[in-house]
Amino acid sequence: MTDTRITPAGLRRMLLAAADKIVREESNLNALDAALGDGDHGITMRLGFEAVKKRIGELAPDTTFETLLRESGLAFMGATGGAIGVILAKMLMSGASSLRGISEMGTPEFKTMMAAMESAIAQAGKAKPGDKTILDAVHAAVSSVDVRQDISEALSQAACAAARAAEETANMICRVGRASKLGDRSLGHPDPGAVSFSIILQAFAEVSS
Repeated sequence: MTDTRITPAGLRRMLLAAADKIVREESNLNALDAALGDGDHGITMRLGFEAVKKRIGELAPDTTFETLLRESGLAFMGATGGAIGVILAKMLMSGASSLRGISEMGTPEFKTMMAAMESAIAQAGKAKPGDKTILDAVHAAVSSVDVRQDISEALSQAACAAARAAEETANMICRVGRASKLGDRSLGHPDPGAVSFSIILQAFAEVSS
């Protein structure tokens, strides 16, 4: 990985780092989810990313961006259930399609990938920014990226924006999904999906720095 471009090998390292970080955060994610749902979000994320890690390990060293992300999405979907399994899988696979034919990723390609992921999540989850979902963190990350930035700087800024947005979901009332039934009782608790996405981006940024 260079200062200005990410190779498919670099993305592989980023995905593996994200998998490890999600596994370490399992109990914290479960605790967040316990306030809003079944308390199993961390388990779902761990199962999904363990499957991603296993699948990536089976792929050839010269695997493309598109194949890395597509296979990661399929592995995640195959290992998990529930809405978040479908949403994360579609996010990864949409990112894959956006990088078809790309051999190196700079900041413009990164923003294109993230925007594709945001669109996939919005469609799959029937959500919009402000609904207290993973989309809030994704939208903030996409909005933060200036295509004139170096990719490492863009990743760091996107990770910080996603983390702030995830924290800010604690001030929102959930509008979609099972937690929407809680109404005002969802206040004070950040959305686990948004937090998960911020963890993934943080891992990406740490590898690229």
